[in-house]
Amino acid sequence: MTKSAEKLPISAFLVTCNEAAHIASVLDALQDFAEIILVDSGSTDGTQEIARAKGAKVLHQDWLGFAKQKNFAMSLCQYDWVINVDGDEILSSEVITHIRKLYEQSEDIAMRLYFEDVFWGEPMSPYSGKRSIVRVFRRSQAQYPLDRKVHENLVLAKGVSTVKVQGLVTHFGYGTTELLMQKKNKYSSLKALEKFEKRKRPSLIKLCFIFPLTFVKSYVLQRMFLSGKRGLVHAHIEAMYAFLKEAKLFEYQQLAGKQHADALQRGRLK
Repeated sequence: MTKSAEKLPISAFLVTCNEAAHIASVLDALQDFAEIILVDSGSTDGTQEIARAKGAKVLHQDWLGFAKQKNFAMSLCQYDWVINVDGDEILSSEVITHIRKLYEQSEDIAMRLYFEDVFWGEPMSPYSGKRSIVRVFRRSQAQYPLDRKVHENLVLAKGVSTVKVQGLVTHFGYGTTELLMQKKNKYSSLKALEKFEKRKRPSLIKLCFIFPLTFVKSYVLQRMFLSGKRGLVHAHIEAMYAFLKEAKLFEYQQLAGKQHADALQRGRLK
């Protein structure tokens, strides 16, 4: 933040657990915002101590799930305008500058940030498709859907338009093959469970074709091929994530059916 620039009346909020590797840099990039709220679910690597040293208000909350944890953190914010950042995402100066400009122009908007994933030590090709998520908004005009177990995208109030923020947010959360696979495996379980609880039925056709179709989408249409071997690996993992969601939905359905049959059998034997 420049000496002449006043802090933006926006609350930055984060939910964290063991983010010591990047949290100092993440919080340094948030110093233009008037308030930083960090809700931690039990870090043992010094995340909380680093955050306090950087001026964040740190609170502990046992893990409630992605949407509930973010809603809790957001409820602690002083300002109506908020920005949500993960503990492994670093905003560029270009992003901050454009957020400031957009904030001064309009109130009935939500801002969409674009992310570059660091994989194998460097960002994916700048010419490949970038993920985008609405992360800057007025909390009176948005909420996280509590029925979502993962990928808890905001639900915006009617009439709120989204605008693109220039620049990129650097994301370190998918840095290695092992870490990316671990997260996709966890997310696929949560997503399949969410679908199962909503009584969505799995599809054998989807199970057969979702892997190759997702690979083509990631590798060709989203141009991951421009990242060479890294893009090839990343695209395969994205395809595996799509496949696992459907496979696990079949698994949950079969196990539930078996439990139901066993319960009926026990009832007959009594």
